[in-house]
Amino acid sequence: MACVLVTGGAGFLGAAVVRRLAGRGDRVIALDNFQAGVPANLEGLGCNVGVFGGDVTDLGGLLGLIRQHRVRRIIHAAAIVSTLSSLSAPSHVTRVNIEGTLNVLEAMRLFDVERAVHISSEETYGAFRCEPADEEHPALPTAPYGISKVASEQLGRFYRTVYKTDFINVRTSWVYGPGFPRQRIPRTLIEAALAGRPLHLPRGGDARIDHTYLDDCVDGILLALDHAVHPFDAYNVASGEGRTTAEMVALVKDLIPGADLSVGPGPLWYDDRLVVPPKGALDLTRAKRVLGYRPKYDLCRGLASYIEWYRRGQLPREN
Repeated sequence: MACVLVTGGAGFLGAAVVRRLAGRGDRVIALDNFQAGVPANLEGLGCNVGVFGGDVTDLGGLLGLIRQHRVRRIIHAAAIVSTLSSLSAPSHVTRVNIEGTLNVLEAMRLFDVERAVHISSEETYGAFRCEPADEEHPALPTAPYGISKVASEQLGRFYRTVYKTDFINVRTSWVYGPGFPRQRIPRTLIEAALAGRPLHLPRGGDARIDHTYLDDCVDGILLALDHAVHPFDAYNVASGEGRTTAEMVALVKDLIPGADLSVGPGPLWYDDRLVVPPKGALDLTRAKRVLGYRPKYDLCRGLASYIEWYRRGQLPREN
C-alpha cells in the first residue's frame, strides 16, 4: 500500500486530512512539531496511521522519514498559517514556510516522490482586483504569510520545470469548522452566542470573504491528490461565495436565537497595524472542471454544522 505523508498532520486542517485518508484505507504518516498541532487531534486512529514528532525545516529528519516509510505522496500542510503571527514574527514565518516547502521539494527530487499537494492560500492575491478571483489573479500579497506562500508556489514551479516534480497548490480561503484553534470569526461569534455573552465588534461588517467549511476544503485537497494528470499547478478550493461579516453575524443570530451580537461598518483588521485587504468570492471554475470539486456547504449550512458540533459538547483543542 502506498504511503501518504501529511506534514503539519496534527494541526486543524492537517489532522482532518489525516482522518479522511485513514478512513478510506490509506497508509498515512503524520509529521508535526506540536507547536501549533495538538496530539489529541489524532487520537483514535487505526494501525494504518503513524504519528511522528519532527520539524519540516529539518531536512535530514524529513528525508529519513520518507525513506523509512517509502512515502509516495505528500500533503504539505505544515506552516505558520496566521497572517497576524506573520506580522509579529516575519522572519520566523518566512523561514518555516519557505524553508519547509523547499525541504519537501528536495525530498521529492531525491526520492522520486510522485506528487505533493501544497496548502496555499488566497492571501497570495492580496487585494482582489476582480471578483470572483480566479487562479490567474495577480499575486500581490500584503503580509509575510501571503508572501511566503507566493515564494513557496514559485519554488514549486522551479522544481517542476527543472526536476519534473508534480507539486500542486491548493489555494484555500478562511477555512473554519470543528476544532478551529484560533480566535477568529466565526468561532468567536459562536462561542459568545452559545455562552450567552454579548459580543459587539466595532468594525469589519463590510468585509466580504469566501469562508470555507473544513469538510469542503478536505474534499478539494484529496481531489487534487488523487487526480490522474494535472493541466494546472494551482486550484482555488473554497465555497465560491463572498459573504460580509454583517451577513455572518445575522446568520449566527438566526441559528442561535437570543444571541447578542453586532458588528460595526468598515473593513476587518488583522490588528491595529494592518487592514484585511478587500476580498470576496473565489472562482471555482478550474477546480470544478478539472477535479470535479463541488462544495457542499454554503455559509448558512456550514455555520449550522459548526454550531451543532459545539452543542454536542465539543471544544477546540489548543496547545
